[in-house]
Amino acid sequence: MEKQTRTHVFFVGVSLFILTSALWLASCSNIKKQSWNDSEVINPKYREFAGAADSYLTESGFQGAVLIGRGDKIVFAKGYGVCDVKAAAPEKVPIGINSTFEAGSISKQMTAAAVMQLVEKKKLAVDDKISKFFSDFEAGDKITIEMLLNMRSGLTDHINSADEFFPKNIYRHIEVNQMACKPVDKNLVLTYLSEAPLLAEPDSTYFYCNTNYYLLASIIEQVSGMSYSEYIQKNIFTRCGMNHSNLEFQKTDTRGYDYKGRYYSIPAALALGCGDVNSNVTDLFKWNVLFTSGKVVKKKTFQKMIDSESYGYGVYRHDDSIFHAGVTNVFNSYDGYYFDGKVSVIVLCNCPVAKINATSVARNLYKLYEENNN
Repeated sequence: MEKQTRTHVFFVGVSLFILTSALWLASCSNIKKQSWNDSEVINPKYREFAGAADSYLTESGFQGAVLIGRGDKIVFAKGYGVCDVKAAAPEKVPIGINSTFEAGSISKQMTAAAVMQLVEKKKLAVDDKISKFFSDFEAGDKITIEMLLNMRSGLTDHINSADEFFPKNIYRHIEVNQMACKPVDKNLVLTYLSEAPLLAEPDSTYFYCNTNYYLLASIIEQVSGMSYSEYIQKNIFTRCGMNHSNLEFQKTDTRGYDYKGRYYSIPAALALGCGDVNSNVTDLFKWNVLFTSGKVVKKKTFQKMIDSESYGYGVYRHDDSIFHAGVTNVFNSYDGYYFDGKVSVIVLCNCPVAKINATSVARNLYKLYEENNN
């Protein structure tokens, strides 16, 4: 009788686990259809935390939008400040949770996921040499796709070292065409990338480099037969229900200014794949839930992407969390996911990082969350 009881308890336990897992996966599938109005969201179970978070953000003079989620439910989300601080008083639109910002390097995890989707379809492999796609690269036979993904290519950064890459007249040509909404010849950019010297021997060391993800975007185009923006729109944004997100130059609800009052962005022709996503906190929340639950790439693929002590494929790994920050000229951002409790912390700011650091804000919010939910 005792053996039968233990067997019964075992099967009940397994059944509950399967049921719980099925309900979680079903809720993950439903989140892509979820929408929220633009006002704040406070989960009644977390009012104490929401109050503490709101006080901290208000007192610190935070400008932007934040979202903290647990599983597929929002715990607290709210916008602070206005979309355009230089707009005339009647036109000052408050920032809401659906307001879009330049997400900067948060884009890289989506580029990495797109690459791994193509790997799953056996259209490429992470150990492919980039000479297969870029015949003019001198070090192309030494650099693999994986080295681009995990920042071990040894290549120079074409954005942070633009002066070393492009003659002033070429960079000005790119800027002028971008502002006039005219296309920039990608081959022009690739020509200069192919001639850049290596900073280190491929696979010898980690070096954060935007060039890696620019090249990955080009590889996605070559392998898929689609433009990078078309591929991301179809296989990332639409797949995840990220209806507010786009890859268009300066197409955001918010505007940011530097200390001289200038509003400008890194030319999209240079930010391809490495920093060109415009999004909001609710869309990025959907991304976190679906990306981590095997709905964007398979679970074993996701595990491979984060299997690192530092930088994986498009994400940093630290203890039980993955994250990425983003900085453009006048926007900065942070997207973090803590596996313990399935907690998302997302912060988007329309101001320079020196004024408000999204990473610091996010970590302070998570600390408040832990203090109020132990």
